[in-house]
Amino acid sequence: MSKKLDALDRIDNITVCLEAVSDLLLPETDLHAVNRDKQAVLLAFLVAELQAARQQLGYATRPDNPVIAMHQ
Repeated sequence: MSKKLDALDRIDNITVCLEAVSDLLLPETDLHAVNRDKQAVLLAFLVAELQAARQQLGYATRPDNPVIAMHQ
């Protein structure tokens, strides 16, 4: 996929995540009316971001990382 399409997809996901948070902060009188699809997108997005951050940390702390090797 192109970088432009990736960016647009990410923007769409973040927008849905923000809507899900908004729905949780300002719920309808009937709590069952919360959009579960938006919540699922929010959770999937957060999981993906957590995995990416862990992977980035793993790379950043590898001994063969040129930046780490330079400071040892």
